[in-house]
Amino acid sequence: MTGKVGLNINGDLSEREIVERVRLAERTGIRTIWVGEFEGFEDPFVVAEIISSASKKVNIGFGVLSTSRRGCEKIVEGLEALEQRYGERYILGLGAGNFDDASKAFRNLRECVEKVSGFCLVLGASSPRTLKLASETDGVLFNSVNPEFVKWMNGFVEGDVFKAAYGPALLLPSEYEEDLIIAASIVFLGSKKLISEFKMQEIAHEISKVDIMELVELRRSGKSIRGHGSETLFKYREFLLQNFTISGGVLDVAERMKKLLEICDHVVLADPFFRDVESVRKLEVLIEMVGG
Repeated sequence: MTGKVGLNINGDLSEREIVERVRLAERTGIRTIWVGEFEGFEDPFVVAEIISSASKKVNIGFGVLSTSRRGCEKIVEGLEALEQRYGERYILGLGAGNFDDASKAFRNLRECVEKVSGFCLVLGASSPRTLKLASETDGVLFNSVNPEFVKWMNGFVEGDVFKAAYGPALLLPSEYEEDLIIAASIVFLGSKKLISEFKMQEIAHEISKVDIMELVELRRSGKSIRGHGSETLFKYREFLLQNFTISGGVLDVAERMKKLLEICDHVVLADPFFRDVESVRKLEVLIEMVGG
């Protein structure tokens, strides 16, 4: 259903740009496009509607929708409406989200998993209890593209479920490298359990002092983040790119994808890959190199 390689497209491009990326990705052999949810992005269901109208062939995954932010009933209503118009071609990816009360967020997620039926359901996960909960669904989106980290996460998943590695990606060099570094830092800080397990607390403490959202807004306005409190991110550039992205030249990216596909069924090239048209155009080569 999904193919080995998926592409994430987020809702902060114009409708015209989204359609262009979708049609280009489809021509390269992409069978599944994943829509992300993030502060300031267009509603994921609106983006899914645009993609559904632009292509009758690609499957569409949500990677992921926060049950605490959006609510389970609204998520189900939105997906049912899409399926009525465009058929059963959707993968519902759910996550607890980043909230101060992590236990409450997890309870919301678990309650939603218990309620949802009739859809292909996967969970976005990096913490042990969410990974275990994913074993009760159709699959898991590992919030990591580091093979070592994914192997650790996989140890908490029981049964033969669909497994995908989902994380920031980009072919370098690229004008979107700063976006890649920001995305890597967001993923890095997203799992306290992972940080603790691999003893990365000191670096996490330093990076947590950076105003990431301010840097995100700078990039959205087309400005560079240099000189705006981003020094710590550039200090740890190699650490972030090596551990939390799929990036580098074509051979580097293909090699990382192959390693992940030894553990997973699917790899999602996430933000900012879709922003760089040249990266998207080379998807056909990457797909061929990893065998599908």
